Amino acid sequence: MAVIENDKVSRFPDAELKARAAWHYYVEGLTQERISEILGVGRIKVHRILSAAREEGVVQFRIRDSVVECVQLEERLKQRFGLSQAVVVPSAADRSNAPLMIGHAAAAYLADNVNAGDVIALGWGRTLKFAINELPRRPIARTTVVSMLGGLTHAQPLNPTESAWEFAEKIGAECYLLPVPVYADRPEQRDAFMSQRSVQDVVFRARRANIAVLSVGSFSNDSPIANYGFIKPSELEAAGAVGDILCHFIDAEGRIVDHEVNRRVCAYPLQDLSDIPTTILVSGGREKIAVMRAALANTKVSVLITDEDAAKGLLSR
Repeated sequence: MAVIENDKVSRFPDAELKARAAWHYYVEGLTQERISEILGVGRIKVHRILSAAREEGVVQFRIRDSVVECVQLEERLKQRFGLSQAVVVPSAADRSNAPLMIGHAAAAYLADNVNAGDVIALGWGRTLKFAINELPRRPIARTTVVSMLGGLTHAQPLNPTESAWEFAEKIGAECYLLPVPVYADRPEQRDAFMSQRSVQDVVFRARRANIAVLSVGSFSNDSPIANYGFIKPSELEAAGAVGDILCHFIDAEGRIVDHEVNRRVCAYPLQDLSDIPTTILVSGGREKIAVMRAALANTKVSVLITDEDAAKGLLSR
């Protein structure tokens, strides 16, 4: 049933309208005036929709109701890529908010699906950082979090080691970190780092993980990996790279490109990801479509958590 007010007709049914309004207001942080413009209803109607969403329990600690179009995309993604589960959130009105919205959904998924005794191997990225921030603080017995990447020598909040530690703290888990930089200066130095007993112990623990939580990186201007100065995006793109997974740069088919930076990375081997029973890929936004498609082509992903823009892009071919 269409919603009509002041000669404006929304293209969404009532239940979906509530869910979309709740996502934009409570997760993305948009004003009611901006939501009015996006959904095609009056400001007074937006206020009433949000009030009804709270009264009816659509908004609790998370947004309960699914958006109809997102559910349809989820089913198509599962069929296309052989996923056991897909979660698709509405596209952000401001594209820069996509990691926040996807991270919110990832936090809800992890809160429901991490159980006692789980060993979680963790990647890194801005979207995963938002997910960890949103994750409720709840001790889960006998859990372990293992970072799959070396750390950044310049300490800052968006750091593989910080992400692993914060995740572990949220769920009361043991935490293991790779005690090496994410990129060595030379390939032979990388080999020396990775052969250390302490490093081999952490990699061994990651191999015992039953859950891997990963993201992917693009070459966009706000990409963390590009902005940290480790790499020259133009060189990697010339070599055929479309982005990175676990700081390994891959081509459109998901294969590691032949570039010296890939011989310097201190991280869990991509070829061994298939040994982990459940791999969760958390990423989205239009700029990530190519690298997400590449990761799905050559990595055994079980669960995909993304947004409408990326889902439609992944399904467009």
